[in-house]
Amino acid sequence: MFERMSQNRWVRNRYTRRVAHWVRRLYALLFGPDETPESSGRGGSTPTMPHWLQEEMLLLAALEPELLPPGTDLNRYGFYSVPMDTRAGEAYEAVSAYVGPQPYTHVLLIPWLKQGGADRGILYHVRAIAESDPGARILVLSTENAASPWASRLPAQATHVEFGRYTAMLDFNQQVAVLVRVLIQLRTSLVHLVNSRVGWEVILRHGLALSQHSRVYASIFCDDYDHRMNPVGYARDYLRYCYPYLAGVICDNSRYPEVWSRELGVPASLFTVIPFPYDGPLPDPAASALSAPDASRVLWAGRLDRQKRPDLLAAIAARMPDVHFDVYGSPVMSGAAAQDLQGLKALRNVTLHGEFQRLEAVASPAHFAYLHTTAWEGTPTILFDVAAARLSICAPAVGGIVDFLSPQDLVADAGDVDAFVQRLQQLRHSAEAREALVKRQLESLVRNRRWSNFSGDLQNLEGYLAHGKTVAAGAVVHGA
Repeated sequence: MFERMSQNRWVRNRYTRRVAHWVRRLYALLFGPDETPESSGRGGSTPTMPHWLQEEMLLLAALEPELLPPGTDLNRYGFYSVPMDTRAGEAYEAVSAYVGPQPYTHVLLIPWLKQGGADRGILYHVRAIAESDPGARILVLSTENAASPWASRLPAQATHVEFGRYTAMLDFNQQVAVLVRVLIQLRTSLVHLVNSRVGWEVILRHGLALSQHSRVYASIFCDDYDHRMNPVGYARDYLRYCYPYLAGVICDNSRYPEVWSRELGVPASLFTVIPFPYDGPLPDPAASALSAPDASRVLWAGRLDRQKRPDLLAAIAARMPDVHFDVYGSPVMSGAAAQDLQGLKALRNVTLHGEFQRLEAVASPAHFAYLHTTAWEGTPTILFDVAAARLSICAPAVGGIVDFLSPQDLVADAGDVDAFVQRLQQLRHSAEAREALVKRQLESLVRNRRWSNFSGDLQNLEGYLAHGKTVAAGAVVHGA
């Protein structure tokens, strides 16, 4: 300790150096040497100064006494080793091995592939690319360290690499560095970013470099909202800073591009609305409703989290004790939202069935309506499944829902329990109302949600599908 203090800047002339020399000797006699094997450079894991350098320092000290003031020796100089962290390079090597040497035409940056509306959209985009050109090579990089059970649904032309898994040992900044290295080495003609925070950070920090060789598109569907209902999410965090590097932003609904353009100052011309299609066989628009005349149950299906308002579902169910509610979906709850889920479980007219694969498989003639509760939305693709199942929909006029269903068929206020109960009672007691609503739903599904509509919209998006029949891009350079 005193060794460090006595060699400070104020110890400059020969008189103070001599005083400091005797004080250090006295301190050493009283308390012992103020050094450890590591700090002195002797023993331990720290190497000593090379012998040739010691001789050179002694010779130089004759010319410059400040190198070795009286009472000191060469151990006053600490040994400095250059820090080497090879984990980022090792992660890059692992990712490169799975990417392979082949060139790619498209790269999609996603968080994962699991059950969800955005994940269905990712599959739609990959399918459209594959169908547009049998020679297209698609790389799908999932950037979160999470399982992707829906990766098995990707077409043969797509390669899925679990980037998040192979970089899990790195911090966020290192993950960004590895990902931008991969993308710049690949030099694909198109990069499509969907809900990946690592991907957004790459655009923020390195968008100019990446956009030199790749056309970059991003998909954003809606804002999220915090507990005070302030808007948060990728658009709020990144869009105003990243949009100069983007060829465009793809949205599945018409509402949020207007909101972001107005509130964030982003040019409206940046956005392209491309509605998601229905991915099953389209039913006959003249088909009759699924519900039996005496149907007395309500179907609810989705992700049980704060956005989907389980508290509102519980309040509606409590107001309709003579109606049974079949609830499908896995809970993603914590805090106060978990209490809402407990309140739902306590109701005798509610059955929680757990996860489901397809809505069409759980809808039955016993259901007179499908109830959709939500605080905010893009366009929930599950409503397409409900319409195809010929079940009447009771939903709020939120987000992109109004692009699919007429406002007069929707509940105006997303939190109005009385309005939901009134609408459900109307559908329960009127088979004619159910038939008329199902017919309007089917007409909208057949008219606006065909696969050909979706693929045609992508074809019109500059550079998305028409990338050329040959690939000029390079592959990841191993060991680069």
